[in-house]
Amino acid sequence: MSKNIKHLKSSSHRRRKRKSIQNQIPGKITYIGEDIYEETIINIISYNEDKVIYHNNCSVEQILELITHETEFKHWINFVGVHNVEKLEKLGQLLNIHPLVLEDIANTKQRPKLDEFEDYIFIALKMMFHNEKELLIKHHFGLIFNHSYILSFQQTQDSIFNSIRERIHNKMGRIRTKGTDYLFYALIDAVVDNYYNVIETIEEKTQDLEDRILLDANNASTAEIQLLKREILSIRKAIFPIKELINKLKLSKHELYNASTKAYIADLYDHVLQVTENVDIYREIVWGLLEIYMGSLSNKMNQVMKVLTIMSSIFIPLTFIAGVYGMNFEYMPELGYKPAYFIVLGIMLVMILVLIYFFKRKKWF
Repeated sequence: MSKNIKHLKSSSHRRRKRKSIQNQIPGKITYIGEDIYEETIINIISYNEDKVIYHNNCSVEQILELITHETEFKHWINFVGVHNVEKLEKLGQLLNIHPLVLEDIANTKQRPKLDEFEDYIFIALKMMFHNEKELLIKHHFGLIFNHSYILSFQQTQDSIFNSIRERIHNKMGRIRTKGTDYLFYALIDAVVDNYYNVIETIEEKTQDLEDRILLDANNASTAEIQLLKREILSIRKAIFPIKELINKLKLSKHELYNASTKAYIADLYDHVLQVTENVDIYREIVWGLLEIYMGSLSNKMNQVMKVLTIMSSIFIPLTFIAGVYGMNFEYMPELGYKPAYFIVLGIMLVMILVLIYFFKRKKWF
């Protein structure tokens, strides 16, 4: 319970930090998010059908040089560390990226969105996963692509795109033979596929909590249910806008998309629909768990009240008899009768047995 309270306190602290989003100048690049002290890393994978070249720990100037001179390659530029506003501004100036796009990249609270420009397309998503303590981690992720390069922006380094790097390195799949629009699709697909892992963890948490509540409501708490509900709502907030974005990509007539890639984007839209439906299902289940939990507690309280009522029903007539013979009247015939005490005790015992038999017949216990 104390861990849950600590988590709730830290959540309220995060909500207070979000006030820094207000009153920002449009187009001014300001990092908004948790404090990160990691070094900014820019890695580039230049590839074509025949060859792959890796450029690690590049400078912003090297990016422009590679794009300008090595035109026979397609370039995947992975920018890790969107907290580095200085490098973002420099990159934007060299590659002529709109300031509003850079602002959205640096704002980790930005909801998923899609912007289409004349010579490039920008999309912002949320990368989600559970850490070793099964706490939900959300990272901001941005993608920019045109005919010659893909720019991906991450808060911190993670392993979600390792499979795509392996496919490029080993010439697996279609990435090496197709244009940057296919790599653009593949990166979004990797993010969406990882949502399935998040949903599986939510399913396990929900089933475990449901089993514990049904077995004994004392094994769970309202704090656990509320935290799980909040987690599902956080996932829903990140995923639901993507459905609209992918649909917009599917219907887009922008010249950067090849017709063959549209079929893959349509399939991606089906994946997003499935994920959103699962999120809604588990949201309803968690709401039901809260009702089951409260109902179970109410039922336990009713059981306690029933036991107390039965005990009261048994002792009320006994108390009445004891009260009658406890009165200090001088003339009470039974007081002078020698076996009267044992007779009254016998009557009390018979009344107890009769009441217990009656309650059992009624199946009250």
